[in-house]
Amino acid sequence: MPIFHAIILGIAQGLTEFVPVSSSGHLELIPWLFQWNHFNGDSRIENTFDVALHLGTLSALLTVLRKEALLYSRAGLRALLGRQRWNSDAKIGWLLLLSAAPAAVAAILFESFLLKQSSRIAVIAIGLGAFGLLLWVVDTRAKAVPSRPDFSGPDALKIGAGQALALLPGVSRSGITITVARMLGYDRHRSASVAFLMGIPIIAGAGLYRCYGVFSDGLPTGMWPALIAGALTAAVTGWLALRFTLRWVQSHTYAGFAIYRLALALAVMAVLYMR
Repeated sequence: MPIFHAIILGIAQGLTEFVPVSSSGHLELIPWLFQWNHFNGDSRIENTFDVALHLGTLSALLTVLRKEALLYSRAGLRALLGRQRWNSDAKIGWLLLLSAAPAAVAAILFESFLLKQSSRIAVIAIGLGAFGLLLWVVDTRAKAVPSRPDFSGPDALKIGAGQALALLPGVSRSGITITVARMLGYDRHRSASVAFLMGIPIIAGAGLYRCYGVFSDGLPTGMWPALIAGALTAAVTGWLALRFTLRWVQSHTYAGFAIYRLALALAVMAVLYMR
């Protein structure tokens, strides 16, 4: 893979992982649009590059949300070991892990089906448009509940179930989790914060699972420069995108992201029709 192409895909991963527009969809659309064929159907090479990109965005996530991640994980571990009481921080730490369960179960049960759908461009376009419209409608109509309690067990399962839908191409993990959180009465900033915190265990878990496959099959030779370039650009642009999104939603709606998704979906369908 040319270094320039790895950088472009790393930028796409970083910029779209933490805005509700589907990073996986963009990673399929860009090579399709420019007719790049770096993997030649070799899933081992594709998985290796995908792992590198997600390690980059995971590092960005842990950097920006390091205080919250340390607070909840430390409290949860200390409570489990009996070194402190089960306060709200400890409970949230374990509920964030629980929220990853629905997606993990769905990935195991439907892995072969999901792999077949992931590269279908029409399916990606439908996911972008349909769930972008859903985000727009929910965000417009939802009303934040000022007195709602902190992140709870039912919230973790409901938003986690929504997160499982992001296994379908074009849906967007952050987009669907924000949508469900808004349905439950979270304000825009809180819904984004919850969505990104929920991303830590699911991205880390998926990365570890896929790393096992990569190392058991052996690292492809000659890919190190592309892997490093992709991971670094994903980390830097992911850091910028995450900080931007958390600031943006404090005073703006999600309408702009929804409009972009709808426009992109229509453009993809038009290109499909003309090809």
